[in-house]
Amino acid sequence: MKVGPLQQHHLKTTKRILRHTLFWMAFYLLQFYYGLVSVPGLKIAPAMFLNPLRLIIGAAFVFYPLMYGIIPGFFARKKYRRGIFWSLILFGVFVFMDAYWEIRILNVCPPCWEQLRVKQPDYYNYLHRGLLGIALTRLISLGFLYQLMVQLAIPIGIKIAMAYFQQRLTTVKLEKENKELELHFLRSQIAPHFLFNTLNNIYGLILNDDKKRSATTVAQLASFLRYSLYHNGDDNTLGKEIRMLQDYMELEKIRLNHTLVNFTFEADDPSLFFPPLLLMPVLENAFKFCPDAPGSGSWIWMQLLLRKGYLYISIANTVGATPALTGEGGIGHDNIRRRLQYYYGGNHTFVIRSEADVYTVVIEIQNAHDPLYRSR
Repeated sequence: MKVGPLQQHHLKTTKRILRHTLFWMAFYLLQFYYGLVSVPGLKIAPAMFLNPLRLIIGAAFVFYPLMYGIIPGFFARKKYRRGIFWSLILFGVFVFMDAYWEIRILNVCPPCWEQLRVKQPDYYNYLHRGLLGIALTRLISLGFLYQLMVQLAIPIGIKIAMAYFQQRLTTVKLEKENKELELHFLRSQIAPHFLFNTLNNIYGLILNDDKKRSATTVAQLASFLRYSLYHNGDDNTLGKEIRMLQDYMELEKIRLNHTLVNFTFEADDPSLFFPPLLLMPVLENAFKFCPDAPGSGSWIWMQLLLRKGYLYISIANTVGATPALTGEGGIGHDNIRRRLQYYYGGNHTFVIRSEADVYTVVIEIQNAHDPLYRSR
């Protein structure tokens, strides 16, 4: 049965409340044990049960407004004056409340007063100053800060650790979503004009009654589009990428009349993971800017070599007089750089060379068997 968004939110909230409740219960038992073995005067009921409860309620009273209200609402937004003001208000209320309940607990336990008078006479006399005197003394001397640090060390430490862990999960999730968006954007760039050009080529083959080439071209186009639109990048392999590149080059060659196209490859492990459509921007530009004119001597040459984890890829093509392919490339090349950095970190090089009438892109990956993305 499918759970709706409202039910999911309710279930998430319920689980969160349960986790917090279990934590404070465990924290209460810890304080109870600490009081039994360390603090004199707490082995008499009901003080032995109520005093740990006082400490836990006081810690929760400060923890939730501080961690969920004051810090994110004021300090995180650089509203320091308001943050300090409300912190002082919170601490002041805590000190008065803590002193009040400490006296109330002792009042319901006369033997506790007596034991305190015998074993800790100075503290016994201090507690008889009255509520206002006790609270003001603790505020002025800042003695309450030590008590708060002891009580809040564990919950704040857990909160910070969980926040860091959640931030890391969010960062990894955003990185993955970013790569998926880049891939979808790349696919949307490739499909439209390439599809129209290929359909026009198929139309021309049909008009020339070349049924065999028409059928082959349709099959290649279907295979390419299926791969580029629906393929899951998590299980992509170098062998699949090579077949896709071959289909793409065969489809593009139909419209060329004077350009020599050559693709040589050698891979000792075709099952190696490879980012899908990584090379498409470079290969697409090679066909786009290579002048297909009589007597131009135009050519496009792609090389791919994989040996023992070392991957070498080179895509070179002749260019015309247009300056469109000079420099470091455009959005497509930026996309490749980001994806290479994401998948392979510092284990790769991406070099662009523009010399005379030849434009070359070279990619080298030193340890292609161990991409960073796959180990995250």
